[in-house]
Amino acid sequence: MKFIQEYRFKMLIPELLVVFGLWYLAPESLLPGSAGNMYRSFGLLGLLCQPLWSVPSGVLALVTAFTLHGIYPMDNYHEGKIPELPRGAIILVLVSFLLLPLLVTMQMIGYFMTEATEYIKRSPFWERVESLGDLLFYAGPVFFVGLQWWLLVPVFFLSQAVDGIHKIAHHETASEPITAVFYFLWPVTIPLFFDPIEVMAMAALSIPAFAFYSYIRPYYTYVTAVHTLTFALLVVATMFLYPYMPLLNTLMGPGWRPPPPDPWW
Repeated sequence: MKFIQEYRFKMLIPELLVVFGLWYLAPESLLPGSAGNMYRSFGLLGLLCQPLWSVPSGVLALVTAFTLHGIYPMDNYHEGKIPELPRGAIILVLVSFLLLPLLVTMQMIGYFMTEATEYIKRSPFWERVESLGDLLFYAGPVFFVGLQWWLLVPVFFLSQAVDGIHKIAHHETASEPITAVFYFLWPVTIPLFFDPIEVMAMAALSIPAFAFYSYIRPYYTYVTAVHTLTFALLVVATMFLYPYMPLLNTLMGPGWRPPPPDPWW
């Protein structure tokens, strides 16, 4: 348990959800050989993205979800929380860079963005930067391996919401009203980008997850109640809007949002 705590492997749940989402959005990333290399059309740049040319990119993303956790003991050492830097942490981070160097570079930049408020200033602006860092660190594989760059905008609002509700619960925000506004921007933008089935899947995953979080952290209950109510209202709204969702395809013309892929099964 000490090992799991030091390396924060409890955070694997959202990371694995991202990896599984990547496999759904880019099922070809699991094919053997060069067919599963998402960068095979990049030429020499593909070697910088993924040096292990013949290994499926989706498999490397799964492995990297584990190895990149070496950043947490290194951060604890830098902040003086532990007296010695574990060598295993350094090895894990180096392995991450060897597997997917440009993706891990982007994720590391995101991680340092999450630290910005601690070193610069806790303000509404830098808190948004911090939440954006979470977006790059956790959801980076969807953009960089799955090449689903259209998701950058809706997931930006999602990252602001999830990180914001965490800040409100822990009283770590410079402005609760501003953070709350960014939280509610997320359900407002969801119907623009996602179809009804995807919204139902989000609710099915999120509501039980936050309920479990309330169980292990009772002081979080009032916030998860708001989150659950938001999802319930989003599901109800979806019942009325479903013929037009995603709304961007109605407002901007058919095909603006790429269609979901055929299931690999």
